[in-house]
Amino acid sequence: MNHLRIRLLSVAMIVVSIALVYYNWQELLHAHKYSTRIAAFAPLCGVAGLFLMAFPGLSGKPTTTREKVIVMTVFVVGLLAGLVNWYGMDPRFFGR
Repeated sequence: MNHLRIRLLSVAMIVVSIALVYYNWQELLHAHKYSTRIAAFAPLCGVAGLFLMAFPGLSGKPTTTREKVIVMTVFVVGLLAGLVNWYGMDPRFFGR
């Protein structure tokens, strides 16, 4: 039962992430403005949701060193996905 709740939360996280990225891109294409926070952190939410979907047993506070390394790796991968998204939206920001 607990894994079901975690998986439902992960699906919600993925859906929210997709919706935020879509909204941000639509704002960029139509209003020529975007939110840097959404660009950077919405993909992180999606990566975390995918991680929880695949490994619901690793939800909660990490206790072992192995779990902490896994969580930090997921965090870094999510931030990298956010940076790729942000770069795709505004490459001139990074080329200053």
